[in-house]
Order: sequence, then structure tokens, then C-alpha cells
Amino acid sequence: MDSPIQSPEPGARVTWSTRDIVVAAALAVAVGLAFIVYDWIYILIRGVLGPVTQSLAEGFWLLGALLVPYIVRRPGSALIGEVIAAIVEASFNPFGIGVILAGVLEGLGAEVVFLLTGYRRFGWGVMALAGAFDAFVFFWTYVVWTSGYLVLAGGLPTFRLMPGVVIGFLALEVLSGAAAGWLARAVGDALVPTGVFDGFAIAAQRKQGR
Repeated sequence: MDSPIQSPEPGARVTWSTRDIVVAAALAVAVGLAFIVYDWIYILIRGVLGPVTQSLAEGFWLLGALLVPYIVRRPGSALIGEVIAAIVEASFNPFGIGVILAGVLEGLGAEVVFLLTGYRRFGWGVMALAGAFDAFVFFWTYVVWTSGYLVLAGGLPTFRLMPGVVIGFLALEVLSGAAAGWLARAVGDALVPTGVFDGFAIAAQRKQGR
């Protein structure tokens, strides 16, 4: 018998079945393995393009927080999906175990958006918003500090780069996140015909042409 995990979010389907857990974990592990390959490719490209590469590339690193909730649709699945993917990524990547902290932060923004919709709306607009807001949150909580765009001077945050450059990087990162939301939905929809998600809301909606 499935052992449900209760979630307090009102309006959402608040229980996790064993199948939900298995599918979420499997998707997150697959995304984490993709992250490992992506990390090493990113290092090579950054050597050519420089710091802007982070902003252009960020969206892909949000897929755990976008693809998993798009398919599983349970409160907490954005955060859980991204954290599991980051733990897998941490096994072999050029950045060390710090990617786990990054995974936590990368899961928060999308989780907020999906919770605000009651985990019931997953249209193109919502998916783009989830990715964009996720990228926005991650930029200000992690990227600006680890990349040195902001530093503490006299106890106050101070731009080390020109503010216009930082805002430009932010805009690119937000756009990358929005594109990742669309990519997550496209990938999820493409997997539905395999039948592996039969019984999930995503499969029922795709059969109805939604």
C-alpha cells in the first residue's frame, strides 16, 4: 500500500504516493546526470565567452525544479527535484559540493510560483514565470556573491561591476530561466506518449489536448 506524505498547501493535491516518489526521484537523477555533462561543457564555453556564460547557461540548471513538478505536481516537488539533481551532480563536477547549496536555492523560486498557483496551473505562461522567477531569486541569493558582482564594503553591499552590467547579466539569466520553463514543459509533453506517466495529471491533460 502506498504511504502518503502529507503537505499543508491548501488547494493542491497534497499527498505523495510511492509512485510519485519513485518517478520524482528517477527524473531528478536523470536531470542530475545531465547536469554533470553540462557542467563540463559549460567550463569550456566559459573559457571563450567569459562571465556572461553563467547568465546564458543558468536555465538548464533549473530543470530539476521545473520538469519534476510539471510531471509529478505535488507540493515540494520543485525543491525536492532540484536538490536530488544537485546531489547527483555533486558526485562528479568541477564546482564541488557547493552545487548542493546552489540546488536548494535554485529550487526555491520555482517552488514559490507553483505553490502560489496551488500546484494546479502548468501552462506555458506559468512554466515560463516559474523559470524566470527561479533564475531571479538564484541570481540575487547566489550568483552575484559567488561571481563577485557584489561585495561587502563597510558592511554594505557594493557593486564591484558597473550596475548596468550586473542588470544586463540578470536580464539574460531571467530570460534563460523562462526558456527553461518552456523546455521543461516541452520535454514533459514529449515523454507522455511513452506511457510511463499514465495515471498522472499530465497524461490526462495531454490526451484532452490541453
